[in-house]
Amino acid sequence: MKQSQKLNVLLIEDHQPDARLIHEMLQDKNSMGPEGVQYEIIWAQSLSEGLDKMIESECAVCLLDLSLPDSTGLKTFRQAKAKGQQLPIIVLSGLDDQSVAIQAVSEGAQDYLVKGQVDSNLLKRAMHYAIERKHSEEEKDQIQEQLHQSQKMEAIGTLAGGIAHDFNNLMTAIQGFTDVIMMKTEESNPNYRALKQIRFAASSAADLTRQMLLFSRRHPTNFQVLNLNKVIGDLLVMVHRIIGEDIEIQTSLDSELTSIRADKGTMEQVILNLTVNARDAMPEGGKIDINTDNIKINAEACKGKPEFRAGNFIRLRFSDTGVGIPEDLLEHIFEPFFSSKGLGKGTGLGLSVVYGIIKQHEGWMDIQTQIGKGTTFDIYIPAVDQKVSEEDEQISIDSLQGEGKRLLIVEDSEGVREFASLALRENGYQVTAAATVSEAIQMYDHEKGQFDLIITDVVLPDRTGLDLIRYVIEKKEDQKVLVSSGYTDHKSQWPVIVEKGYPFLQKPYAYVDLLKAVKKAV
Repeated sequence: MKQSQKLNVLLIEDHQPDARLIHEMLQDKNSMGPEGVQYEIIWAQSLSEGLDKMIESECAVCLLDLSLPDSTGLKTFRQAKAKGQQLPIIVLSGLDDQSVAIQAVSEGAQDYLVKGQVDSNLLKRAMHYAIERKHSEEEKDQIQEQLHQSQKMEAIGTLAGGIAHDFNNLMTAIQGFTDVIMMKTEESNPNYRALKQIRFAASSAADLTRQMLLFSRRHPTNFQVLNLNKVIGDLLVMVHRIIGEDIEIQTSLDSELTSIRADKGTMEQVILNLTVNARDAMPEGGKIDINTDNIKINAEACKGKPEFRAGNFIRLRFSDTGVGIPEDLLEHIFEPFFSSKGLGKGTGLGLSVVYGIIKQHEGWMDIQTQIGKGTTFDIYIPAVDQKVSEEDEQISIDSLQGEGKRLLIVEDSEGVREFASLALRENGYQVTAAATVSEAIQMYDHEKGQFDLIITDVVLPDRTGLDLIRYVIEKKEDQKVLVSSGYTDHKSQWPVIVEKGYPFLQKPYAYVDLLKAVKKAV
């Protein structure tokens, strides 16, 4: 302990001579105890008075007699413990009864001392051991809570991944068959508008699923050249939904913003997590500003800022008008599970996830905050001298024709399988369809591997789509494949797909998306 530290001791004792003796023991400078500690006794002569002082005073430990004017026996301890749950309590009783002592300790007393058998050395040692044990218990409880939060997040992520798989299959079928009907319906037909609304609703539902997965971090990492302004613009509807009506949001996005090499999903997660953090910092409402600009950092600007480095960067500035962050908490805000929102009001993972993502993108964060006036996060990400590739949205269906090429589709969802088979047959492909890996292998062997392309889902009932790919590549080394999945967690085997360089089509996909992916892969 630090020198000249004052330690408040709550003594609940109705017998004045005993109280005086305890005071003398604690003031005994010849007894063993931490150097420089001054003991301040806060004395209460009844349980009710002691319980009141538990609330009024900041005490480090409580010395409790069991026989008081308004309470006796273990009932006294139980009431004291219920009132001061975080306060270490040492029973100091004239009752030398081992069974009572064992029961008191089993119910949470840090120690049981018998009057007349205690000297100043024993009393001080017992008090400081009690304080240390209580701190250890609190740390253990905190670790247990962190583990619980981690397991809860993992369970939510697993559930979200499973829901996404089934939901994305449903959305693929709904979007796909709607596209098929729309392509055969004149825009003047009264049904066309209804079909368009179905298509829009299905697309919005798929976006909601994807955005939900961002919070559970079940999105496969795929670095590509991005314009951060477009990512922000596409996400604004979701951002407005999160912040509610009492928070205003303004954007100032540099129209000449340089590209970055980044993963779109995790960049969206950065924005969403900062939005949630800002919302929680403004319980009475306020304003969020989201700005982007290009910035060149020189060696002079890096002085005194270890994370800064020279070069060309884009800066994302995210500001709120909230309560601000106290200075003593600043160094902890990126620690996993650290939360200043109170029990049950935050996992403590939001900003730590943001920090991890920015580090993954070889960037860093800078923070300015002022109590009562808000917080600004400046995020720096390396700029790249590349243009964002934009596919021609008006691509002609005629240019996506299959010209008789043979395809093997392996898909366990009947709706997705029928839609994909129909769309590809309508556009000049010869299609063979299977629902399992075993069925696909039988068809592949029967046709002696004469398929121009194999389109397979990753998660299948008997084995995985990657098992199927390994089998056919052993038979035909240059076999072309296209992998698809509605999962976005480990079941998608995303790292393997990236490592092998397999073309990937994320569910839910639309009619034209399917034709484009097949044309590119075949």
